[in-house]
Amino acid sequence: MKKTEAKEYAKMLFLDTTQKLTNKEIADRVGVRAGTVGKWIKDEEWEKLRKSLLVTRQKMIGDLYDQLEWLNDRIREREVKVADSKESNTIAVITSAIKKLETETSIAEIFEVGTAFLDFLKPIDFDIYKKLIPVFDAFINSKLK
Repeated sequence: MKKTEAKEYAKMLFLDTTQKLTNKEIADRVGVRAGTVGKWIKDEEWEKLRKSLLVTRQKMIGDLYDQLEWLNDRIREREVKVADSKESNTIAVITSAIKKLETETSIAEIFEVGTAFLDFLKPIDFDIYKKLIPVFDAFINSKLK
């Protein structure tokens, strides 16, 4: 695995708050030293990023719908109930962002679903779980290319 790929995968593992992996566990999974992972976390401020990810996709979509509703309410309150060009543009941007959030599948989401499946499998059949971890890692790495 290239160093940039290892770093990207390490970042995804670090940002996955459901697993709460140590730097050593992350390093073992991506093939680098724990100190390297620690340096990446510090230098690139992954802790801040992890906190920002606590704002879920559904929360972001809800906030966008709230903004759209607020804007449409302002338009309806006016005598002329037509959006001006600036409002029309804002509506288009908001609806585009909603569509993107509702339809696109990111690597982070693929990772999240795969991790949830592995967590489900672990207590049921630990041997299969152990065999699937490297396959899952390879799958994620293939998506990073």
